[in-house]
Amino acid sequence: MDFQLYFLKEGTRVYEKADLITLLSATPNITAPEMNNKTGKYVFTYRHTVLDFEAKIIISDKSVVPHLERLNSRFYDVNVYVEFDVLSPNYAVEILLDIVQEIASKFDFKIYVESFVYDVKPFRRAEIIKNFNSWKRAYADKHPEELSKYCKLDSQAISLVYGYLQKKKRLEITFDTSKVQISDYVFLHTEKSRSAFVAIKWDGEKQFILPPAVDLMILDDGKVNRYISMSEIMMKAEKVFKPIDGYGSIQIVDAKCIKKLHKLLVKERFSPPYVELKQLPLENIKDI
Repeated sequence: MDFQLYFLKEGTRVYEKADLITLLSATPNITAPEMNNKTGKYVFTYRHTVLDFEAKIIISDKSVVPHLERLNSRFYDVNVYVEFDVLSPNYAVEILLDIVQEIASKFDFKIYVESFVYDVKPFRRAEIIKNFNSWKRAYADKHPEELSKYCKLDSQAISLVYGYLQKKKRLEITFDTSKVQISDYVFLHTEKSRSAFVAIKWDGEKQFILPPAVDLMILDDGKVNRYISMSEIMMKAEKVFKPIDGYGSIQIVDAKCIKKLHKLLVKERFSPPYVELKQLPLENIKDI
């Protein structure tokens, strides 16, 4: 199911369509379309490959606003709307709303979604996210069988994960990757739960980046293979990690402490996982 957000204009439906097409065509991650003669629509596809998120910004030749006749007659449908999967993560939707805000500001558009109860409003990010979350929760409650196909990370954790993934390329340029491991996430789950866990792997030798939201360290040095709770590691070795200037909660292990950390992870006693964990891709994880 798609969540849809409609643009309207007060007092007139006239706007510079060519300027909107130019704006969308010049926006990163948006693919400009050809006219679909069968549907009478220009469908601009927004695709964020890092976040695996897709949305469509559609310019139509006719109105698609539901119950348009019930809206305040001062507002005219400009036949432009945005749609995306109602189960999309909030982090990705927040990024898309940057584009929505730019469109609304440049063309003096107002916003309508069905849950506004026939009220057309100026762009207000917090209100749109609140309404999106209500639709997402309602859809999830009504379709538990669809949610059961996905594992879950809470919104804060998944936002931290996506934030790191967007910064990863810059880290690969900043650090010598022959000496520093720019850690990849490993996502894990159990068969009997929707809960997802976030891990990184370490070979015990290389200096490495510690991303945020990590639950487990997978130590695999060729002799030892252990799944270790990151919170337990931090209780015993927090001082070996240091923040990276300009990267928020992303940290790096001190190069001088690599042997010390490896020895601790091999010799110390840590609580083992009590369930079998299996890997899964990020696209199989939702924040609901």
